Amino acid sequence: MSARAPYFKLESFGAVDGPGIRLILFLQGCPYRCVYCHNPESWQIKDLDATISVDELLAKYKANIEFYKKGGITLSGGEPTVHQEFCLELAKKCHAQNISLALDTSGATFIDANLAWYKKIVVYKPLWLIDIKQITPKGHKKVTRTTDELREVNLLEFVDWNKNHSWIRQVLLPDYTDKKEDLIKVGKLIGKMKFVDRFEVLPFHQLAMAKYENLGIDYVLKDNRVPSKEEALDAEKVISEGIKLGKKSAS
Repeated sequence: MSARAPYFKLESFGAVDGPGIRLILFLQGCPYRCVYCHNPESWQIKDLDATISVDELLAKYKANIEFYKKGGITLSGGEPTVHQEFCLELAKKCHAQNISLALDTSGATFIDANLAWYKKIVVYKPLWLIDIKQITPKGHKKVTRTTDELREVNLLEFVDWNKNHSWIRQVLLPDYTDKKEDLIKVGKLIGKMKFVDRFEVLPFHQLAMAKYENLGIDYVLKDNRVPSKEEALDAEKVISEGIKLGKKSAS
């Protein structure tokens, strides 16, 4: 029987979460409560009737396979790696059928208890879209609103250990993730990684505000400003500087 997982949205035309045009499945369930999360409806697994199986997802993909010829499937959320059985089966079947699979993850589940699962899934070579929430331990707790600390060493080890392609992404949020010294540190970490294809700076936006209001969740960023395009470009330049430093120290 094909594994099932709870989801809240299926997007048929995704152009930013992985290469090409992609079918994106947004799974429910996440250990974090990030202040800038644009999918707060994903936090809790509430409606187990809203599920989809791996085979059903692949059938939807194949129904429009010409459309996704240069793209593939992306699992987002929420934190997709919470659903290990589903992710593993999908990775195995995508690999066998030469379908590009990307996993949009914060690395929240990359802990010792899940290491055996990670060793299984990396065999099928998914693309990892890794979101760095905040590079410092204190900042990571503030952004994710958990007691969890960024496992910087674990993240570095994971990217190099699995030897698969990875993209690293950082949301640019004024007063939270925009300090120059933090952006340099992000760059240094990326520079030490051997299997990173690209990094992206994702400017914070206010498009999710209505979701919080509808769900009755306090939105702590309602008065925060949105960074300008110039600020995002400057952040990319600073991270690039850090990458050069990281590569130099790793050589």
